[in-house]
Amino acid sequence: MMLRFEYMPSDFHPLFLFLGEAADLAALARLLRRFAENPQAVAVAERIPGAVPRDELVLVPADEEFGMRDLGGRFAWKLTDWQAERIAERIELLTPEENKSGSELVEIGSEGEIPVKVSRGEFTDDFLVTRR
Repeated sequence: MMLRFEYMPSDFHPLFLFLGEAADLAALARLLRRFAENPQAVAVAERIPGAVPRDELVLVPADEEFGMRDLGGRFAWKLTDWQAERIAERIELLTPEENKSGSELVEIGSEGEIPVKVSRGEFTDDFLVTRR
């Protein structure tokens, strides 16, 4: 299992990218569901064994902002319990064995948020690990 994630900067379309196979994405969905049950700050890499992050990411309860936020090189995914539950449902749609690839683009609709792309089978195994 190796969930990979990284911020992908761009002048026009920056995004935060999660890459993995079915088991990796299922682990991310489970983490989001646990967060929805008990919203508190959670370091994603610490809660998903084998995760390979390039950037520090923490799930945090939403305050006056929602969605993925750049905190100066560290990232916070600010979600309500309801938002986390809905995102987990969308990610789980990518996990059935018959799905060989697919992706979800997650945006809350909050001004200034960074879109989050969750992808299965669309990139080579070394993407975000050895390529830069």
